[in-house]
Amino acid sequence: MPWTRRGLMTAKTFTRSTGLLDQGARAIKYCGARVISHVAQMACSRFGIEGNTVLFESFLGKRLDCNPKAIYDFLREEYPGKYRFIWVAEKPSDWTDLYDAEDTEVVRFRSADHLKYACIANVLITNSPRSNELPFPKSQLKIQTWHGGGCYKKVGTALNEGAPVNRFITTQQFGQYDYFISSSRFFSQTVARGHYRFAGNLLECGMPRNDRLVNGDEIERRSIRVALGLAESDYFVLFVPTWRDFGDDLPCLDVRGVKRAFERLSGSNAVMAKRGHYFSGRQQGSFDMDLDDYPDMQGLLLAADAVITDYSSVIWDYSFTYRPCFLFAPDLAKYEVDRGFDVDIHEWGFPVCESNEELIAAIDQFDERGFRSAMEIHHAQLGSFEKGRACETVAKIIAAHCFGYGEKE
Repeated sequence: MPWTRRGLMTAKTFTRSTGLLDQGARAIKYCGARVISHVAQMACSRFGIEGNTVLFESFLGKRLDCNPKAIYDFLREEYPGKYRFIWVAEKPSDWTDLYDAEDTEVVRFRSADHLKYACIANVLITNSPRSNELPFPKSQLKIQTWHGGGCYKKVGTALNEGAPVNRFITTQQFGQYDYFISSSRFFSQTVARGHYRFAGNLLECGMPRNDRLVNGDEIERRSIRVALGLAESDYFVLFVPTWRDFGDDLPCLDVRGVKRAFERLSGSNAVMAKRGHYFSGRQQGSFDMDLDDYPDMQGLLLAADAVITDYSSVIWDYSFTYRPCFLFAPDLAKYEVDRGFDVDIHEWGFPVCESNEELIAAIDQFDERGFRSAMEIHHAQLGSFEKGRACETVAKIIAAHCFGYGEKE
């Protein structure tokens, strides 16, 4: 059955803590969390490390997707019966009916079971900063996959240069990982080494979640489109706005006008869908589909004929399909001040549109050959590591740690 529009939800408001009092409060909170971490680790030490147990955390238990999900799927398919998998979820009841196999267990985020498995799992796979009360056992293999590539919005310590406590906590936490996955030479140098102050091993293999997009499985693409209820001739357009740090409204897209422009471009019926960031509220508009709750973001990108986004990391992911991608950024001037970019947005190679009129004009003037060339230049300038074999690379490291070998046996 096709995914349909749902109700609205108020967006959360987030602020960065850079004031002296805020920094002091955060330091106290961090110290308290680390005490909890040490107590939990001592309490669970009697269990010992479970040699084949892999713990997955994705977006603090909010979604079952991204790089951890790609690694999980690969391990289950290529190493059947070798591992025991633990997933952390905010709402385990939403996931257990999907993953009720004997090799997989779902536990609640920040529960006693979560703390226990954080202590005894032999491997940790996570894609975002963890809660500070969670332990990092020394003998555990800890892999930070992160959840974005490219050279886009600033992250980590780049957001709070004047906040020494934030920098200290970031350095301490990311210093615990054995590996940090990198999608490009730029990401390695600027984001991992720079913004997150990571001094450990960089796994420069590309993002596991992008293997599907780089390899371009046409059979899977058609299967996803059928599951979404799309006709073979439909031109599927996905709107993917990113999260605004300060609770600002999401950009208001002229859905009908943009839809007509894509129909002129494709000569087919355009189906307009939206998929918001996991922190963002829902956006009103005359979309044909609301896919905020759709569980497979990379599957949507694989199925899409075109993407409209702004500063989201899907820019990097979708660029490997070489299909049309437009940056709709009516709040660009404010976003540059509030958040900022590692590289000027006009150097990324995508059409940058600060109004609905500019977006419609860019669609009408889209040049497929010129766009592909721009993407190839973009990948070369950043030094892309995306080869479509990231899951395999990570799986061999996990197998070597758990069993002493890297190949399937």
